[in-house]
Amino acid sequence: MADYDKIQYTQTTAKQNSIDIVFKNIEYSVREKKGQKQILKGLSGICKSGQITAILGSSGAGKTSLLNILCQRVRANQNVSLNGEILANNKPYSSEEFTQFASYVMQDDILLETMTVKECMQFAANLKIKKSNIEKSQKVEEVLKSLKLERCQNTLIGGHFVKGISGGEKKRTSIGYELISDPSCIFLDEPTSGLDSFTAYSIIDLMRRYAQNKNKTVIFTIHQPSSDIWNMFDRIMLMVEGRFIYQGPGGSDIINHFESIGFKCPQFSNPADYLMSIMHQESETNRQNNQVYFQGYDNQLKAGVQCEIDQSYSGEIPYKQVHTSAFYQIGQIALRQIRILKRSPILFKARFIQSIILAVFLGIIYWQIPGPHDNPTQRDVNDKNGILFFWVVSMFMMSLKPCILVFPAERAVFLREENAKLYSVTPYFFGKFIVDMFPSAIFPFISCLIIYWMVGLNDDNAGKVFFFILISCFSGLTGLSIGYLGGSAFSSAQTATAITPLLLMPFMLFGGYYKNASDYASWISWFQYICPFKYQFMALVDNEYTYSDGGYPQDPIKQLDLDLNRWESFGCIVGLFVFYTAFAYIFLSTLKKRVQ
Repeated sequence: MADYDKIQYTQTTAKQNSIDIVFKNIEYSVREKKGQKQILKGLSGICKSGQITAILGSSGAGKTSLLNILCQRVRANQNVSLNGEILANNKPYSSEEFTQFASYVMQDDILLETMTVKECMQFAANLKIKKSNIEKSQKVEEVLKSLKLERCQNTLIGGHFVKGISGGEKKRTSIGYELISDPSCIFLDEPTSGLDSFTAYSIIDLMRRYAQNKNKTVIFTIHQPSSDIWNMFDRIMLMVEGRFIYQGPGGSDIINHFESIGFKCPQFSNPADYLMSIMHQESETNRQNNQVYFQGYDNQLKAGVQCEIDQSYSGEIPYKQVHTSAFYQIGQIALRQIRILKRSPILFKARFIQSIILAVFLGIIYWQIPGPHDNPTQRDVNDKNGILFFWVVSMFMMSLKPCILVFPAERAVFLREENAKLYSVTPYFFGKFIVDMFPSAIFPFISCLIIYWMVGLNDDNAGKVFFFILISCFSGLTGLSIGYLGGSAFSSAQTATAITPLLLMPFMLFGGYYKNASDYASWISWFQYICPFKYQFMALVDNEYTYSDGGYPQDPIKQLDLDLNRWESFGCIVGLFVFYTAFAYIFLSTLKKRVQ
């Protein structure tokens, strides 16, 4: 399709798509250690369809708070007080309803660094547009062209570990991610932050054309716009200390208003620079002038704004509710996760090399431990117990560590996409988890093939070897489930990496190797039953020391006081795997929160 400038809508269609955002008497305060802090103080205003509305103010003025409230991203609780009305076409809307007619572009560009620009757009189109695959692809091409992203459409987004697109291209990709669904309203928080003047102008110009040619409502906060950008604003809201000091058209209207209350903009100055200079609150003079600003707004503008609010459009809200099936969402998330794994060569190669080196290193240290037919001593039995216990811990940790690092890093992406209703928690969790299960099982399998005969473990029959591999793979899968649990419970990778291993230390103590299972005190012995190492170790011990011709004369199984055979232990391992996976899902479902 053609660019936005070439898209023509009939007046009837445009009117049907119109949404006027109105807010009345918004009061917002938060509880701090020093007491209640009021951020917004009785704000009322209107953002009209077919226009771009810019919210300006110095740091701490409350512009981002107002934007978040309009997006229904702030809720009242014991520490937050929020009062007032927020209406779309004179109808209240919830956060669920907001995502059906509007989109929100955050200041930080939260995108997966191992995806290309086009793949990001296509992922959003697949989950937000209810059309054929051809029409979805056409929509993606249209948005790429309108955002001038054709040249970099097959380039990775990039980030800390992967080189990718520029900051301006990343910002346009974030905007395009939301424009895919053609929302009636779009909210942007500091869309020009960190960009050069030309890129910033291009983004605001795109938003202006989107609003005017498609009769959409565009609302954004912005800091220190250039004169060229300033001249594109249809409606301007200026905020100081949580109150409006101006609300209305740009151009000569805003200059005349401030001149009428004694603040004349120099003739050849950028009005935005001048107004920001009289609004910032670091100046004592400006703080003294605040009452002049407030009185000027109340006396000259407030009544006109109220009249605009009373005359705001009251038509039906054009909801766009797309329900894709859970299985489709799982498939899309799984395909994306496969691409991520394929394009994370550093992590993948590191785990592969780690699997080989660890197995070879342990095989050398525990080379050919004497078996039951080699007159083994108690020391040999202890050595074999040591390698068996260390092995299950190693396979567990090999899956746990990468998951703890990666899962919290993608948490922000999940929160943004889930909040935008691209998918729900269940498809995301299982789509990602199913794909992550494969490396968590494959790498232990590779390690087993190396270490098994180096150490000289029980190869009395093929079943023994396969069972050893089975337990090793499930050790990795259990590590994955607890890694998801830690990643869901903690918001940052640093916290998860620091705390989760500490919480696992008791698991090692109750694994049955360092202390006999029958010697635990009665008040703490229950902990061993939720310890995965206990059952993994018991399974490998039973598998190792049970020989067809009688086994070890010392009876190591009786010495360790293990009361379950290998298949009973395996059943417990599967049960714990399901248990920790379920808890990880519950944590992700209940502890998720909106990105502010």
